[in-house]
Amino acid sequence: LINTFLSENNILHLFISNCDNLGATLDENILSEIQNENVKFCMEVVEKTLADVKGGALVEYSGKINLLELAQVPNEHIQEFYDITKFKYFNTNNLYIHTSLIEDMNLSLDVIYNPKTLLNGANVVQLEVAMGSAIKSVNKENVKVICVQRDRFLPVKKCQDLFLIESDLYDISQKSYKLTRSE
Repeated sequence: LINTFLSENNILHLFISNCDNLGATLDENILSEIQNENVKFCMEVVEKTLADVKGGALVEYSGKINLLELAQVPNEHIQEFYDITKFKYFNTNNLYIHTSLIEDMNLSLDVIYNPKTLLNGANVVQLEVAMGSAIKSVNKENVKVICVQRDRFLPVKKCQDLFLIESDLYDISQKSYKLTRSE
């Protein structure tokens, strides 16, 4: 059904983002660029800051680009993963994916085993799937990683984040959905 819809409507790329990223909007310039270059998978990244040390980073492994999430890093390498001079960028989860990858079911997603401790002390396991991990399914020559401005990544992870966004510090334009600081 999806394949039929995509082909009947001549849809070549899908823009996918996490629902918690209020900065996520389709960027027509990026879309035009990846269509002109016949890119199959495009990931937006931003420069990593100390506030972002836990964010997924890109690494090259076995000739492919891979997304490495904190939960996948062995304990003895966590400090290295936190080094923003070694891992300069992290995944915003803004992705442009060519529909042929969806139609052919050629995307492989990692299931990430993430042990956690709840406030009551109970140990649980959270199983996560990072859509950005599909990048490893695509040959490097068909992948593009674009470093974008911080306004394209505005995650809401905690109630405090939402309160900040709803405050008068931000102006959310109905026309462009760009987030800008108010005067």
